[in-house]
Amino acid sequence: MAGLDDYQFFSNLRDRDNPFWQKPVEEKDKPVDMTDYYRRPTEFPENLLIPAQAPPPPLQKQTSVPYEPEFAKGTDIQMEKYGELSINLVSLCAENLLSHPFIVVRRQCQVNVNSQRYHVLPITLIPALIHMQGCQGLSAFWKGLGSVLTVRGVTLALEDCISKFTPWPKEISPHSSPKSIGQHLLLKCSALALITPFYSASLVETVQSEIASEKPGVFDVFKEGLMRLLSFTQPQTGRMLPVWLLILPTVSHGILQYLIGNAVSTITSQALRRYHRQDQKKQGAVSKESKSFVDASIRLHSAFIGHLASDVLLYPLETILHRLHMQGTRTIIDSLDVGYEVKPILTRYEGFFDCLHTTVQEEGVLGLFKGFGSLCIQYALYGAVLKFAEVIIREVTLILVPPKPKPKPQDIVAPLTPSAPYPPAAAMHKGITSLHSSPLNSTSQHGSPKMPYGVSATPSGSRGSSLYSSPAHRLQNVDLRAEMEKHKMSLSFDD
Repeated sequence: MAGLDDYQFFSNLRDRDNPFWQKPVEEKDKPVDMTDYYRRPTEFPENLLIPAQAPPPPLQKQTSVPYEPEFAKGTDIQMEKYGELSINLVSLCAENLLSHPFIVVRRQCQVNVNSQRYHVLPITLIPALIHMQGCQGLSAFWKGLGSVLTVRGVTLALEDCISKFTPWPKEISPHSSPKSIGQHLLLKCSALALITPFYSASLVETVQSEIASEKPGVFDVFKEGLMRLLSFTQPQTGRMLPVWLLILPTVSHGILQYLIGNAVSTITSQALRRYHRQDQKKQGAVSKESKSFVDASIRLHSAFIGHLASDVLLYPLETILHRLHMQGTRTIIDSLDVGYEVKPILTRYEGFFDCLHTTVQEEGVLGLFKGFGSLCIQYALYGAVLKFAEVIIREVTLILVPPKPKPKPQDIVAPLTPSAPYPPAAAMHKGITSLHSSPLNSTSQHGSPKMPYGVSATPSGSRGSSLYSSPAHRLQNVDLRAEMEKHKMSLSFDD
């Protein structure tokens, strides 16, 4: 029969406690949202108004929501990496190129036993450096640069090669075990012991005078180092000490420099990070993500302070070590008493402790700190260049970062106004009213209920009063099968 498909629609409306005669015809074809089945209302709000009579919603001001696109964040990270790379390159150049002239001056002062001026303060070095530059030019301060870089590169290569053929780790972390730390230090000691003869050849090239000596070649550091290594027990030239006597002080100086530098660098890094964290807390914005440029800056500053502390503390040991390496090499150096003289190196030490005792006895305790003013100038200039480069790179990075797009203003969506209630059935056309009438309680035009033949108009008992009672009572009292039969007979009667 026609109209059987609407039973489910009417049954759902009845279970939701919603009078189906107030539903418009258009919503009959819409799918029923079953998610609201258990959220049916028990009563309707009384303050529903017609849209024409409802007051307009209050206007709200436009608010700008911050908007940061992904490409801007990626650009910031990329510029941070460029800044980190730039500051690392500046630090590398300052450590190896800018500091080399002062290393040359310092070593010349350390190995000069007969010098009258100790140059403990930087101010006494300035006249001698001016005279030396006037006589020999700027090239006198850059001698031996190639051999120094070569020795550093060979040391790193030896460490890498030994770590590949042995279980000794090349790098360690603060969480490494004592066994790993011991093996790492053993790796460092092995590399320093093997590089000792080449270190002696590089030291000779940095202190010998260009006026009284021939300019060394590119591979002379390897030739002189191999010759020094082959004469391991007793060299063939005069007072030159054998290599085995130089290995112990060289390895001791290198390991102590490494330990002191790393310890001071770690402590300084933690202090700088804590200070940076406290500074952010004072400003009220603590960043969750660490920036690479800030990390690189902290790491370089801590490494700078670590190198400075190790060089200052081990300066007397370095003086004795250089004098032992230079003994018997027949090297002529530049005298920095006035800046335009040369002197030969003539010493006769039996070993480390003999050199220490002789130096303190003949030159005093300050004799161990000859050329300390050059170290002060070196690290002062190194720190100034590092700080200046950091400021310049930070400013350039901020300039090159593209400006972020302006935040887009967004309107907050106003709450929806309540819709007007559906008009009552009496205001509709009687034909439409019949379409929206209830099949369970439909009435004729005269007000008498339209019931199928054989069914009384007035239900027995309280059946009629329970048709529009609460959903729980309806589910208990209404027989769905009987109601379906009544609905079919009602539709057949209307036809």
